[in-house]
Amino acid sequence: MVDEAALDAVAAAVDPDEVVRFAQTLIAAPSENPGGTEDEVAEIVEGLLVALGATSRIVRGEAGRPSVVARIGDGGHPRLAWNGHLDVVPVGDPETWDHPPFGAELVDGRLVGRGAVDMKGAVGAALAAVAAIGRSAVELGGTLDLHLVADEEMAGLNGTQVLLEQGLLDQDAAIVGEATSLDLALAERGGAWVVATARGRAAHGSRPHLGVNAIATMSRFVLRIDEVLPDIEHPLAGRPTVNAATIEGGSAPNVVADRCVVDVDRRTIPGEDSHRAVLEPFERLAESIRAEHPEADLSFELRLWLDAAEADPASPIAEACRVAVRSELGRAPADVGFTGITDARFYLNEAKIPTVLLGPGSLGVAHTANEWVEVDELVAAARVYARVFAEFLAPR
Repeated sequence: MVDEAALDAVAAAVDPDEVVRFAQTLIAAPSENPGGTEDEVAEIVEGLLVALGATSRIVRGEAGRPSVVARIGDGGHPRLAWNGHLDVVPVGDPETWDHPPFGAELVDGRLVGRGAVDMKGAVGAALAAVAAIGRSAVELGGTLDLHLVADEEMAGLNGTQVLLEQGLLDQDAAIVGEATSLDLALAERGGAWVVATARGRAAHGSRPHLGVNAIATMSRFVLRIDEVLPDIEHPLAGRPTVNAATIEGGSAPNVVADRCVVDVDRRTIPGEDSHRAVLEPFERLAESIRAEHPEADLSFELRLWLDAAEADPASPIAEACRVAVRSELGRAPADVGFTGITDARFYLNEAKIPTVLLGPGSLGVAHTANEWVEVDELVAAARVYARVFAEFLAPR
């Protein structure tokens, strides 16, 4: 155990200017996904880590996407992983931004830029926590592994999953630094990405009665799409959701559409682990539509399944995070759910590592124009991380 005075000293060693500088440096290196690469930011972050005394290397899978794996310590136990992703969602239309998306400007106490909250700000806070421990006299008896990964925004298949496949997820506990407003997220939703296809019969546009319009069939499905949801609720993750995300159909303005395809984002909650149970309500809805419109031809294919995940609220890492937040902010963090899908599922479900989500900022401003995070919350996160690292990895 580390006494409270020593933990206070570690937190006090966090340099607020350094937190901001690290975050700004990362935001200024574009890493849009899809449409870009993490190579530039990975090289930058590896250089910062080496300067902080870490041993570091870049890991790539078959797709070539770079993740940075760094270690503080000699590999001994206890071992703690801190995971953050280096990719960001695309900027979108730059005209919708009031400030340059990669300018990383400070505006009224906020750091603004793509990735400020999701999640280069949190990565900067973790780096600053490592720097603070290096400046302090606190000794680490265990090992801190930093997993700064690619491709999280596209499900992590070319990032954290690569680390899993290469045997690098073998720690005693993990923190994923996604935006939780420094509350403790102990459950997250999963996703079933379903392709809905309506098939019709083409005809001349002036004689629509001779054809079967696939767009009309799909419209009936989309207007009733909420019927595919079961009446269930998780105490932290809430209720499952469904969203018709993209649509494509028809071939020309003067042709009755013989095909229409919709990508459906069906978010699952912990406990929903049956592919069949998720797809069956889609098929029942199609049968109901056919009962009224016999010409309706609807089919469904599961394109991608991402498991929901749930953590043990009584795990040592959860308690260490509670103590650190309480010491730093003067309040206990709430136990909450996370509506998005994160790389925590790889640690929890696949590697069976006790894992929590804890990070600065609100998910509500992620993926938006003028994305931002409060500088004070970034600094608080760095101090919280420094406390957790020092306490959890203290000599036993």
